[in-house]
Amino acid sequence: MFWDTSDDYKNSKAMRSFLKYSLLIILFTFNVGFLLTASGESSFPTKLNASSETLEKGKFLFLKYCAHCHGNRGGGDGFNAEYIDKDPAELSDPKFLAKRSNEKLFRVISVGGAKVKKSHLMPPFGHTLSEEEIWALVTFIRYLGNDKSSMRVPSDIQSDRPLGPVFTKQDMLSFSKWFDEKGLEKEQTDSGKILVMNKKSCLGCHQLNDEGGRIGPSLNRSSLNYTPEWLYAWISNPQNFRPGTRMPNLGLEPKEARAIASFLVSFQPEEEDEELEAPETWKQYLSSEGDAKRGEKIFHDPEGIANCSKCHLVKGRGGTVGPDLSFAGTSRTRKFLLESILNPSAVITHGYQTVMILTKNRKFITGIKKNEDESGIDIMDKAGKNLHIPREKIKKFKIQKISTMPGNFKDLLEIQDVTDVLAYLESLTLPVFASSEN
Repeated sequence: MFWDTSDDYKNSKAMRSFLKYSLLIILFTFNVGFLLTASGESSFPTKLNASSETLEKGKFLFLKYCAHCHGNRGGGDGFNAEYIDKDPAELSDPKFLAKRSNEKLFRVISVGGAKVKKSHLMPPFGHTLSEEEIWALVTFIRYLGNDKSSMRVPSDIQSDRPLGPVFTKQDMLSFSKWFDEKGLEKEQTDSGKILVMNKKSCLGCHQLNDEGGRIGPSLNRSSLNYTPEWLYAWISNPQNFRPGTRMPNLGLEPKEARAIASFLVSFQPEEEDEELEAPETWKQYLSSEGDAKRGEKIFHDPEGIANCSKCHLVKGRGGTVGPDLSFAGTSRTRKFLLESILNPSAVITHGYQTVMILTKNRKFITGIKKNEDESGIDIMDKAGKNLHIPREKIKKFKIQKISTMPGNFKDLLEIQDVTDVLAYLESLTLPVFASSEN
C-alpha cells in the first residue's frame, strides 16, 4: 500500500500550525491571568501549593506594606524606590527566591533588614503583624516568583497580632519631666540622629531635607508640627492610636524612642523656604486667651462662616474630607494649629494633598490623593466619594500646592473667633497625655 506523501505533508504542516497557535494562546492566557491577579484581580492561577485564602491575605498585606517599594508585582519598582538609597529587592525574580528559604524570608520580614545585615531601610514587621500574616506574605512572594513548590507553614504559629506598649498617664508625665530636663541635650539629639539616619528604617518612608522616602509625612517641620509627647508615644507604638496605619511598630526601646523624639524636636531643615518661626502678626492670636466652649460652637455651626465640621471629624461628628481632629490638641503644637487656620496651604497634611489628573480622553479629575501605586491613583472627591483612576487612563497628573481648605479665615473671622477655635482644638486631647513646656 502506498501513502499520498503530498497530503501527508499538508496535514502535518497544518497540525504543526495548530499546535503552535494553541501553545501561544495558552501562554498568553496564563501571563495575562498572572498580571491581572498581581495587580488587582481576585482569582489566582493554580501553581503554588497554597490556599487561595492565604494568597488573598498575603496579597492584601503586600499591597499595603510592601508594594510602595517592591512594586505591585515584586519587581523592585514601586513609586518610593527612586527616593531611597538602596534598590529594593526584586521579589518576583526566581533566582532571588531560589537562594532563600521560606524561613529566611520570614525572618527578614519579621526582624527587618538591619538584623540580617542588609539595608536598615527595610523595617521590621514582627511587632506589627501576626506570624500567620507574615507567613501569608511569604506565600504571596513565592507566588509572585512563579514558584511551584509546596508551602509548608508551621502549625503552631500565632494568629493574633503582637501588642505594643500602652502608656499610662504616669508614663507620659515621666516623659514630659525627662524632656523638660534633658530632652534637648546634645547627647540625646545626637543619639537620635544616629538612630534616624543610620540604624532605623525612618528614611525608608520619611523625608529629612532632600533625603528619604515619600510614603509617610515629611519630618522637616517636626519641631513646629508635633508635640514631643506625641512623637514619643507615636513612634513607640503607632497602632495604639491608628490601628490601620501603614507605619510599622519598630520595637523601639524607651531610650531609643526618647532620643528620636529629641532629635526630631530639635531638627532644623537645611532648605531656606522651611519657615519654622511664627510670623510677627501671629502674636496677637498666640497671646490671647480663647474660649473653648465658644470655639466648639463656631467649629460645628453649619450656618456659620467657618463650618469646620463640614470637612473635619471630631469624635465621630463631622465630615471626612479633611483630617480627623479628634485629638489635635495632643498631637499638634499650638503654633501649627494656628498656621493651619490662617494659612492652610503652608503645610498640607500627608494624605490630604489635592491632585489634578488629566485623562487620555482629556477629562480633568480633581480630588484628595489617598494612594498611588502602579495600578493607578486613588482619590476622594469633594463629595467624599472614593474613586480609582487606572494608570492606563491617566495622561498626566500634578499635585496641587493649594489646600482645599479656605485660606481667607484671617479675613473672615475676628481675632477672638480664631483664638476660640484654637482653644477648642487644643482641648481635644487624649486623657493619658500631659504637656511639656515645649
